[in-house]
Amino acid sequence: MSWWPFGTSRPLLTDTQAQQLRRWQAITLPHAKLGLDGARFIVLDTETSGLDHRKDRLLSIGAVVVQSSTIEIGEVFDCVLRQATPSGQDNILIHGIGGTQQLEGEPSVPALLRFLAFAKKDPIVAFHAGFDQHFVDRALKRHLGYTSASTWLDLALLLPALFREVPGTHLDDWLAHFGIIPAQRHSALGDAAATAQLLLIALSEARVQGLLNLRALRKRAAQLRWLQR
Repeated sequence: MSWWPFGTSRPLLTDTQAQQLRRWQAITLPHAKLGLDGARFIVLDTETSGLDHRKDRLLSIGAVVVQSSTIEIGEVFDCVLRQATPSGQDNILIHGIGGTQQLEGEPSVPALLRFLAFAKKDPIVAFHAGFDQHFVDRALKRHLGYTSASTWLDLALLLPALFREVPGTHLDDWLAHFGIIPAQRHSALGDAAATAQLLLIALSEARVQGLLNLRALRKRAAQLRWLQR
């Protein structure tokens, strides 16, 4: 028996998959005023077939967990989504996910269900988070009928809001400024791990500045976005 609540134009879910989705739906969103020490952050990066929001596809998701000022080494998510056709060679040279690896990747429905089970509804952190959120939520909506439901925090806005004297714009700028050497640049999991190190620095500075919960962090990042207009 299969189950799908949105008509027949989308993939059917098996009973087991439907149960997994319902378990995720039942998770309660963390309160916005939850203290930073108690929050579980999902630090995420993606690789895509290109930069065009309209036509390009999500290829992979990498994520690590930051909690209590620690990167939880045992909590890691990494997947390559199966593609009907591989991305172009120029694109492959950037992220290193070869054509065969894309064609033999994990089917989207089980991969995305694994991601939801991993992320729960905890806040998701990324550098230029709007880009990653677009591709992740579009894939979730297409294959499962839902978006992530999590609060997203953009480290590309939060870092310059906390460190006004640093002229960083790109991820590489901030990594270089703080002396962070990524284990594997331009891989989803490698970039997520490097971004998690930046998040630890940001959280430490946030506490110094009296920003003690997720709502305060998002407000500070939003203030920078307003000033940049």
